[in-house]
Amino acid sequence: MQLRILGPVDMWRDGRSLAVTGLKQRTLLGVLVLNANRTISHDRLMAALWSTEVPATGRRLLHSHLWSLRRLLGDGQALVSMPSGYSLRLEPGASDLDVFTTETALARSALAAGDASRASELFRQALSLWRGPALGGTDAELQASEGAALEERRVMALFQRIEADLALGRHVELIGELRLLVAEHPLDEKLRGQLMLALHHAGRTAEALAEFQSAREHIRDEVGLEPGHGLSGVQQAILSAGTVPAAHSDTQERAFTLVPRQLPVDIARFTGRANDLRKLDELLLASSGNVPTVVISAIAGTAGVGKTALATHWAHRVAARFPDGHLYVNLHGHSLREPVSGLQVLRRFLRALGTAADEIPSELDERTALYRSLVADKRMLVILDNAATPEQVRPLLPGSPLCRTVITSRDTLRSLSVTHDVSTITLDVLSADEARALLVIVLGARRLDDEPDMATELARLCGHLPLALKLAAAHLNDQPALPLRDFVARLRQENRLTALDIEEDPQVGVRAAFELSYRALPETVRRTFRLISLQPGPDIHLEAVAVLTGLSPHETRAAVDTLVNAHLIHILGDRRLAMHDLLGLYGRERGDAEDSPADRHAALSRLINWYLHTVDAAVGQATGEERTLELTTPPPVDTRTFSGVDEALAWLDVELPTLMAMITHAGTGGWPAHSWQTTLTLSRFFYMRDRVDEMVTSHWVALSAVRQLGERRGEAELLKSLSLAYMCTGDYAGYLSHLRQALAVFQDIGDQMGEARVLGDIALALVTLGELTQAVETARRSIDLLQRLGNRSSENAIMSILARAYRDLGRLTESRDLLRTCLAYERGEQRRPDETASLIELGWVHTQLGDTGIAVELLIRALRMAQELGISTLETEALTGLGTAYREQGLHDEAVGHHRRALNRSKKLRSRHLECQALIELGNDYLAMGDSRSALEHHRTAMGMAAKLRERRMDGLTRKGAAEALYSLGQIEEARRHWEDALATLSPMGVPEAEEIAERIRETAEPMTGPSQ
Repeated sequence: MQLRILGPVDMWRDGRSLAVTGLKQRTLLGVLVLNANRTISHDRLMAALWSTEVPATGRRLLHSHLWSLRRLLGDGQALVSMPSGYSLRLEPGASDLDVFTTETALARSALAAGDASRASELFRQALSLWRGPALGGTDAELQASEGAALEERRVMALFQRIEADLALGRHVELIGELRLLVAEHPLDEKLRGQLMLALHHAGRTAEALAEFQSAREHIRDEVGLEPGHGLSGVQQAILSAGTVPAAHSDTQERAFTLVPRQLPVDIARFTGRANDLRKLDELLLASSGNVPTVVISAIAGTAGVGKTALATHWAHRVAARFPDGHLYVNLHGHSLREPVSGLQVLRRFLRALGTAADEIPSELDERTALYRSLVADKRMLVILDNAATPEQVRPLLPGSPLCRTVITSRDTLRSLSVTHDVSTITLDVLSADEARALLVIVLGARRLDDEPDMATELARLCGHLPLALKLAAAHLNDQPALPLRDFVARLRQENRLTALDIEEDPQVGVRAAFELSYRALPETVRRTFRLISLQPGPDIHLEAVAVLTGLSPHETRAAVDTLVNAHLIHILGDRRLAMHDLLGLYGRERGDAEDSPADRHAALSRLINWYLHTVDAAVGQATGEERTLELTTPPPVDTRTFSGVDEALAWLDVELPTLMAMITHAGTGGWPAHSWQTTLTLSRFFYMRDRVDEMVTSHWVALSAVRQLGERRGEAELLKSLSLAYMCTGDYAGYLSHLRQALAVFQDIGDQMGEARVLGDIALALVTLGELTQAVETARRSIDLLQRLGNRSSENAIMSILARAYRDLGRLTESRDLLRTCLAYERGEQRRPDETASLIELGWVHTQLGDTGIAVELLIRALRMAQELGISTLETEALTGLGTAYREQGLHDEAVGHHRRALNRSKKLRSRHLECQALIELGNDYLAMGDSRSALEHHRTAMGMAAKLRERRMDGLTRKGAAEALYSLGQIEEARRHWEDALATLSPMGVPEAEEIAERIRETAEPMTGPSQ
């Protein structure tokens, strides 16, 4: 089989074309062929299929298209799924693109060697593969980008085939073809010159000279310029009646000029960087319309990331495209040696270009002018490696659009783009797949296959940095019997920078590479780098860097800009900064050597205290509640403020990973008070955003810190707060246990306010567990205590719990009146989350009272408020309540729809309580619709969940629902057993459902018959 993209995208098998149907299928195949034998990420494939409008189901649809494509390919191994994407594995010659690439490369080599006959034949074979515009039938955007790049390659091959034919004397045959090409590309002077040569050698010299005049007029009219030296040279050669070259090429000049070939040896074990190589290939073909442009590419990145390797490898790949030579210099911008000046480099370049030593000017400007004159109209590749500053490279940039220049630097060389059009490629560390591929190359697949997990861990510990990976491989190759796990253990236990050093040549180590970048910085910038490496989070905001360093915002920005330009830190977006693991280790190492312990402690103290008070401000703004905790440290003068709920929540969401790291570091590193106070302050945000995992993790760290200090009240508050996490996961035994521990501490220290609030929380837990009488008693104890203390806010919260207990007991008017009182207070105090919860509860009460119109109105309002607040638990509860109200109105489809949404959301929240509640209501929906089998299925699922939750009331309600479904299905005996189990569970609670069940048992006792199936 051959895959074809040089024309309409299709497959060719057994002498016939197999059409690939569907735009998406053709686009997908085109992208895979273009990137054959390389892994393409899921995101990139989806972007190719849908651009920026990727549907929500994009990943699933992509897999469906890939599955269909795999069936078409017929070879299960051709399209391989990888962790990070997909790879189309093709043998050489399996695609028309691969054949075209191979044959044109061979043709260019033959042309350069003077074998015009073989070059012409190979170019013709390659061009015959084209069946129309490349990537035909694919997405328009793919055709416009990739298709255009392929067309450039076709045109280049065509021009070179004509050059070979001219050299073979096929002048008469070429005239017609060249006239058509000139008509298509009227500004291309190369084509004009070839046409003039063909006409002249065919004995039609007058027409050749007329063609020059026509070209001259056209170029003047279109771009206001005279023809270039190449076309004018052809005219002069014809006019002088001297020896006119058979083909218009630069070979004539090259015969008398030394052709420099200065590229260093290619990296034999180069791997990865497919996207970066492709970008360089695209820049190679860059032009602005029909007017050639000077193209300069800059490869930037941190030390050891592989900039020189990429530049050298790419240069060797495209060397044949630059027949006039390749110039290379290591500028030693980051080296133990002094940087090489432009004046020195120009002397080397001029000598390489054939200039005698005594003819080289002494002044920089004169050398630059001579250099640019010598390379004008030549196809040359210039590699300026390891540049330090823009000033170092500016004199070395050719002015010819036929040349291509590639610069590598640890600096971004931003100011160079002010004076030149520079395209920058910033190298990141290797991907996990690329890092493993590099290790396979340098260590061998067998050694890695023996310990696959260790290979992955080795790459991670090396930070996927190419230099570190090669150093690790050097150590392992030096000890072939050493297991990977032993070397990995060493990297874990020791200083990784030291472990990766090569003792006999420390200057090639990672530490030495970082040192060269670090030492080039001013002291203020070096100090900023050292302090950023101290912060424990995965990243840090520019604002926090200013706090850490104590610099002004302006000074901080300047220092950070310098670090970013030097690629010692990188920007993640929205002024967030991150540091490579090994660079962080190096920064802390330099901090230990250059900063005093007191200075480092003071910097982290500023940062940790700033986070505590900024979290306090953000949580207060997000929840609209006053804190109950008095912070023990004074606020810094630069504490951030927030203008509204959205801004505060956005800040908390983004900063959460850093805050989690800060809590742990503070708890174990000397700031225990900050650790537990930050955690307790965040608890309201954790609950609001359903961040249960972070809530549990941070609270256990904080409990250890607060017990270390012997701060009993803080311990009680944390236990109370931690209980909410257990409630959210449906672990009500854990919920109640932690509340009772908190109550004991509050009572022990005589904190009546804390005692009252915990009593209220215990009442809520008892309501959930169905201990309703005890819940009412506990809630009233809490309210009495709060009334004596004069705390209306907390009293209101406990009244809501008491109202819930009254509802479950069937005391609906008492519940309604309490909730109305709560709502009035919450609206007056603008406590919107509490108001939302009260509206939901009041909606349930009105549903049970039969006021379903009022219930729907209340629950719709609650749903909208929950969505505006972004509180998923309240949104789920509102959906469940609304679905039940709709069912009572006879709107069964609406009921099922809302309950299914509630079920899906509860699963995402991992709230088994809410999930069980939604299942019960769905079961009741199906009962009301007469679908007893679906009802039974949902109630049985809920029954198993209620048993695990140990929620007795829910367990009783699920058995009640299952009994009704079984009775409708004619399974009378089993229905009766479920009713009896439900009655035994619910009767001690005193809930009204117990009497309903007792009545059903009496009704069905005689005769023992029921509806048939």
